[in-house]
Amino acid sequence: MTARVTVTDRGADGLLSRLRRAAGARVRVGVLEEATKATREEEGSPLTLLEVAAIHEFGAPAAGIPQRSFIRAGVDAQLPEIQRVQRALAGQTIRGATTLDVALDRLGAKVAALLQNRISAGIDPPNSAATIARKGSSKPLVDTGQLKAAITWRVIS
Repeated sequence: MTARVTVTDRGADGLLSRLRRAAGARVRVGVLEEATKATREEEGSPLTLLEVAAIHEFGAPAAGIPQRSFIRAGVDAQLPEIQRVQRALAGQTIRGATTLDVALDRLGAKVAALLQNRISAGIDPPNSAATIARKGSSKPLVDTGQLKAAITWRVIS
């Protein structure tokens, strides 16, 4: 007696494939090392945009520059919204309604926009009187707009 077995895949193989690929996928958000900017002369030393971002993110007390975290504090402040978007995009990816790369690209764009909005809204502490006189603005981290525009994302899958 011989028996016949018929296997009907109702999407489990595709689901497992998507989950395996998602396990190692990431999106980086911030001022990335490839950020383009002409160097800026400050105190006789040229700084790249990445260096300027790091100085403002962590502060430079010896130079009188306070910490104005626009990345770490921005993510912390918006974590519930970021998690909501992550859950929604994960569901779409698991169902096959979108690809992993598209979902990560959307997440990166959303987080980058949240961080840019944080800069636009203003970050404490306020600029010093000397900085306000030099820039003509009391809003920290906004001078040429290059720092805000350099906040971007890259999908790593």
